Amino acid sequence: MVIFVFVLVFGGMVFLHELGHFLAARAFKIAVDEFGFGFPPRLLRLWRAKGRLSVNDQQIEIPSNFDLPVEAVSALNKPVNLTVDQVRGRLILRTFEVVRPPEPESTDGMELPLEEQAAEQEDVLATLKANGGLSTPFPKDAAVVQARPVHRGAIAISGRLTELEQGTEFSLNWLPLGGFVLPKGEGNPEIPGGLAAANPWKRLGVLFAGPLMNLLTAVVVFALLVAQAGIPIDGPVTITSVQTGSPAFWAFFESGDVLVSINGVKTLQGGPARQEIYANIGTPLDVVILRNGKEVHLTAIPSETRTREGMGALGISLQSTTRPAALGEALTIGTVETFGQAIGLLSIPVLLIQGQIQPEDARVVGMKGIYDMLAQAWTRDTETRQQPAPQNAASAPEPTNWVLQMVAMLSVSLGVMNLLPIPALDGGRILFTLPEILFRRRIPHRLENLINSVAMMMLIALMLLVNLMDFINPANFKLP
Repeated sequence: MVIFVFVLVFGGMVFLHELGHFLAARAFKIAVDEFGFGFPPRLLRLWRAKGRLSVNDQQIEIPSNFDLPVEAVSALNKPVNLTVDQVRGRLILRTFEVVRPPEPESTDGMELPLEEQAAEQEDVLATLKANGGLSTPFPKDAAVVQARPVHRGAIAISGRLTELEQGTEFSLNWLPLGGFVLPKGEGNPEIPGGLAAANPWKRLGVLFAGPLMNLLTAVVVFALLVAQAGIPIDGPVTITSVQTGSPAFWAFFESGDVLVSINGVKTLQGGPARQEIYANIGTPLDVVILRNGKEVHLTAIPSETRTREGMGALGISLQSTTRPAALGEALTIGTVETFGQAIGLLSIPVLLIQGQIQPEDARVVGMKGIYDMLAQAWTRDTETRQQPAPQNAASAPEPTNWVLQMVAMLSVSLGVMNLLPIPALDGGRILFTLPEILFRRRIPHRLENLINSVAMMMLIALMLLVNLMDFINPANFKLP
């Protein structure tokens, strides 16, 4: 089940990222050659969407799952023969044929002399007449044209192919970890209707759409968490669970206790209570709780060791008084939380330099690291939903939603990381687009492709190293 959750979460985030690119490309009328579910090698083709082409200024629709011949890709501005059906005023393609220029007859690469051509033609005519193929000879300079077969009800069209969009091919691939999009002409501005040939503002829109889709996913997931938990209001703050062996356990805290005050500060919401606890790491706390209608004074010391290991400083879970959240409120809080997470990620290098966080707390993890985090989240969520309900329903622990929180945080990470100005990433490609907008001068596409290719190889090498370190020195990640 954990493997399934990992594939669903990680693959879903990458898939939504690529879906953003795809939807933006189609919105800007930029052709997309393939949208792949999962990563190659290919398992099978699911379907091909409708396409279109133009011959003699006539727009012709290519029906779904219609496979054009291979040479059609190179047939632009060349003569073609088509048959089409007319359906409700639209022309629907039935057959497609590229007209090949006639090959001149020659001997050893040289054209036959005129007298030899005439003699050869006389021989052909004599043979046809002898076999009953012709009743009378025809002039030597007449053109012999082979009529194209036309299906019943079809319309024959011949002319020059001026526009071609084959329609997106949707494929299913063996590695179920996301997906990919292949825009037409991604790195070649000489291909009409492709990404590189589009104006810079459209290219910016397509490049931004992938990370934006991840950030919007985080907003929706955070909003869902807010809708489930409700909005905290002033009221009783209840201790729903106490971890065995924690400072709260040895200080005789119990599940169902209601916080009254911490160090003389009245407790009305869980957030300020947690802030007060973490502001006094290693210092005794004077905590007043309400138990069975009586106030009880307890003393506990928040643990610095537990904090470094990612566990709760006291080892208690708190439940605030809440009210239902309206849709607008949930989305607003989700947006604020997403923005805060993004700022937190971007500030990690500064915090490392300032020494406010340790390098081991800011390390990059690969797929195994993400799998380990999701495994902990799934285990915690499952445990809180399988615990038997106590007799005192007020002290029942709230089911956790760590998997959803992981989805939101990983979506923010993927969105922010892809916007970094690093070649081969969306942010690097955006950076290459800016000179064209600001100075009306485009960076040569061959140079851009070279830099992106080199950067991609370096990124692949870095990710191999990161994933290898996940096995050699696994990240010590623990949920609070």
